[in-house]
Amino acid sequence: MMTIRIRPARREDRDTLGALKLRASLAWGDHVEELRALPEARQVPAEHLSSVIVAERAGRIVGFATVLPRGDGEAELEDLFVDPACWRCGVGTRLVAEAERRAKALGTRSLHVIAGERAQAFYERCGFRAVGTVMTDLAPACEMRKELVPAYSAGFGWAGGSSSSTTR
Repeated sequence: MMTIRIRPARREDRDTLGALKLRASLAWGDHVEELRALPEARQVPAEHLSSVIVAERAGRIVGFATVLPRGDGEAELEDLFVDPACWRCGVGTRLVAEAERRAKALGTRSLHVIAGERAQAFYERCGFRAVGTVMTDLAPACEMRKELVPAYSAGFGWAGGSSSSTTR
């Protein structure tokens, strides 16, 4: 098994990330013409680069994710794309884990994602739960949310309330 390395995105990665985003989006064969017509289907906004994490295998970018803070004290997993040749190889799971770590570092309580029908089961396996439905440019999608345990309480089994305990 080849090692997956996670690192921050660099400015020079932008074109590679855009091409990977389009390739992964087209891989299912759904909404092909619509995706090809949408400029955002092949672009990663320059202003998002500081929030993008990249997965590499053997020095090649095989996936990326974007974690953006929301105005409500929570975070959005804005993008998660994996090269189709690396699907089911652990890349997406590693990116979600790093996205959660980064969202916690932002001090957020939960991580949200908009998941298309084909991605919903993946996010459920990662611990996300459906909280609603939204309309995207292409089709209805599931809004999902995962509660995050604050970094300071990780490993203590309980993330809030009083620290006192009673014994019998």
